Amino acid sequence: MGRRDCCPKCANDARVCKNCRFFDLSAYRSCREEQAEWVKEKDRGNFCGFFEARDSQAPDAKVDAARSKLEALFGGGAAPAGDEPKSQVRDLASELDAFLKKRQK
Repeated sequence: MGRRDCCPKCANDARVCKNCRFFDLSAYRSCREEQAEWVKEKDRGNFCGFFEARDSQAPDAKVDAARSKLEALFGGGAAPAGDEPKSQVRDLASELDAFLKKRQK
């Protein structure tokens, strides 16, 4: 993949840190490759010699785990028909309030 290659769907740069298999937000400078130079703009094309395209078919285990925890916490799934967004916000706010009060005890 060349530095100037673009995504055929959105026309954004394809060879960017965020598309590299070494990209990891929890790593130092967001890169697991220790010898790579620091790249400031992670979503722009760059000259990194260690770039290796990420396998887009493999789901990120951390994202899936976080999503399942959020769904368990907030009861994931579609909202019942007829509920207005304002009432949902009030319900979530009251649940959060109750949760925080329990944590403080």
